[in-house]
Amino acid sequence: MSPSNIARLLLLAAIWGTSFMLMRIAAPVFGPMLTTFGRASLAAIVLLAYARSRGVRLDWRRNWKPYLVIGIGNTALPFSLFAWSALHIPSSYMATMNSLAPVFTAAFGFLLLGERLTAVRLGAFVLGLSGVAVLVGVGPVPADAMVVLGVLAGMGAAASYGYAATYTRMRGAGISPIAMACGSQFAAALCLAPFAAPGVPHALAAGTLPALLAVLVLGVVCTGVAYALFFQLISSEGATKAITVTFLVPMTASLWAWLLLDEPVTAGTVAGIAIVLTATAIALRAKPAGARKAAA
Repeated sequence: MSPSNIARLLLLAAIWGTSFMLMRIAAPVFGPMLTTFGRASLAAIVLLAYARSRGVRLDWRRNWKPYLVIGIGNTALPFSLFAWSALHIPSSYMATMNSLAPVFTAAFGFLLLGERLTAVRLGAFVLGLSGVAVLVGVGPVPADAMVVLGVLAGMGAAASYGYAATYTRMRGAGISPIAMACGSQFAAALCLAPFAAPGVPHALAAGTLPALLAVLVLGVVCTGVAYALFFQLISSEGATKAITVTFLVPMTASLWAWLLLDEPVTAGTVAGIAIVLTATAIALRAKPAGARKAAA
């Protein structure tokens, strides 16, 4: 990887690491749905400007269905789940759940594409769940019912990312990644609007500058600008190298939250993150062992 792309990778990890901390600031004020709607809407505007600057056509009429499915699976649902979990669990927990996405992608590859679930991939899945158990069991936050539900919501978000990635492989052929990102963000914003609308009066009454700035940075920087950086990495280095940012995000998220929100980082936090990242590394390195005849 070239020095400039290493710099992009580190910058992307730093940006995405802040997103969990920013959700912890915005969601208690605006609520999970309005926070997510604002994030998706701002990201859609930024990505539309980026797509036009690159001369990318979106072809709404032909691509509306993939945009809708990916918009729900890769943005509306996981962003909402993480925004809700931000009310109950630390940033380091959310970032660690987020890093399970490649593990769930391997599981959906088995379920939807007929990729054989090898012992290595099955072991990665079990190891990932073990890491989550360690994080919840010996982490800095007592494992009460809401913490457990927050962790499950984060895992649900990672599973949604895994499904969206698999669906993209199934139905996204021929669509530019930039077009897919832009179109799916618009679709996500449209789907979220009815759920976000009831929270607007409360937000106008209770809105604070830090929360407003958090949503602004979430949408423009952590989603719009970050996606543009990610596409540049994929274009120049390939998806396999670009996805290594997954390993850096839990560390940057923990660092930002420790510095700015005084969230503790304990030995249990480090142990849980390390186990989950090991499972992610195994899932990313394991190759599909072929497909079942029915899928072929």
